[in-house]
Amino acid sequence: MFEQDRVIVRLQQYLMRDESVVACFLSGSFGRRTADDYSDLDVALVFGSDNQRETAWSRRRQIVEEAMPYVPAKSFDADHIRPFFHIALYSNGAKVDYRFETQAELQPGFWDKDIRILKDTPDKWAEQFQASAAYAPLVQPRLSSEELKQLDDRFWVLFMDVFRLLLRGDSDKPFTIYLELLHFTLPPLLHVLPPEDPTRTPLQQAYFGQDTAVTRQHLAQLLEHYVAARTAVIRRLSLAFTVNSAFENQIRQLVNKKA
Repeated sequence: MFEQDRVIVRLQQYLMRDESVVACFLSGSFGRRTADDYSDLDVALVFGSDNQRETAWSRRRQIVEEAMPYVPAKSFDADHIRPFFHIALYSNGAKVDYRFETQAELQPGFWDKDIRILKDTPDKWAEQFQASAAYAPLVQPRLSSEELKQLDDRFWVLFMDVFRLLLRGDSDKPFTIYLELLHFTLPPLLHVLPPEDPTRTPLQQAYFGQDTAVTRQHLAQLLEHYVAARTAVIRRLSLAFTVNSAFENQIRQLVNKKA
C-alpha cells in the first residue's frame, strides 16, 4: 500500500553508490519476511568508522531525500529512542527508521537475528553478523524498583486529580491530565508485560468523554486494571516494591463508591 518495495529498491541503488556505507540491512518485519502493506522499514546503515558515521549523520536529511528522489519527505531525530536514530516519513506513506551504526560498536543481538541484507562487504561482514546474532540471548525488558515507585507515585497523583475534577462535573480541565496519566503510566507497564499476560490487554482500554459519569466509571476500571498490571510486573521482575495496602484499599473503595 505504501510502496515499501519501491523504497527498498531505490535505497539499495543509492547505497551501492555510497562508499561510506559498508553494509546495510533491514531488520524488524522486513528482516523476518513477515511485513505487510502497513509495515515500516527498519534500516541499519553500517559505517566503517566513527568519522564516517559522523559525516553521514551531519547530512542525514540529505540522505533521506537522495534515497527517494521526487518523493517529498519529512524527517526528524529520535534521540529519545537511541543515539544516531533518524525517522523519515515519505509522502507515499512509507515510514523508514534509519539506524546509523558502526562495525565496531554494533553488537549482535536477538532482534537482529533475522535480517535482510541490502549491502555487504567483500568479506561478508553482514552475513557473519547475522550468524552471530542467531545465538544472542533475548534481552528481557526491565523496570527497576525505583522506576516503578516513581511511576506509581505519579499515577496516584494524576489519577486522583482527574477523578476529583470529574466529580465536580468538569470534563475539560481533567482531559489533559488524563492524557498525561496514560502517557506516563501505561507505556512502561506495556513494555514489560508480554502479550500473553492477562493484565496487559485491559490496560489498552482508554475512554474520555463529555459525560463525566461514564468517564468516572472508566476511571474506576482503569484503577483496577492498573493495580492488577502493577502486581503482575512486580511478580514477573521480582521487584522489591512495597504496596501501601491501607491507603490503596481506601482509595479504591472511595472511587468505586463515587463512580
